[in-house]
Amino acid sequence: MPDVTLEQATAIIERGRAHAAEMGLNAVFSILDRGANPVAFARMDDAWLASNDLAVAKARTAVMFRMPSEDLAAPVAVGEPYPHFDHVPGGGLILMGGGLPLVDGEGRLLGGLGVSGGTPDQDAALARVARGD
Repeated sequence: MPDVTLEQATAIIERGRAHAAEMGLNAVFSILDRGANPVAFARMDDAWLASNDLAVAKARTAVMFRMPSEDLAAPVAVGEPYPHFDHVPGGGLILMGGGLPLVDGEGRLLGGLGVSGGTPDQDAALARVARGD
């Protein structure tokens, strides 16, 4: 199975950086391969330092679950068991918008993208643009 290439990762980051600037955000972008290994990382000037870890965790979550990180953040219903988790210490997973799986034309997992720098909704929207949706 193929992994996301450095060329693909660079194009994703460049689209993301351009759109983040339009949004007035200073964001961090993390691209991992399908084994959750780093391929590319970029931090825009003046981006929050906390966004470094958040972007990596969002990308890792998207790879591990093969779905957007925001899809795992189901609302809690009163009286119902909590079906998910907010964060796994040492596991590098986080359930908020900004993490997307990267797939090929046949739907095979290539890797994951994590974006952090705004609200979870802003990060999710920025990730979609960066991915080329």
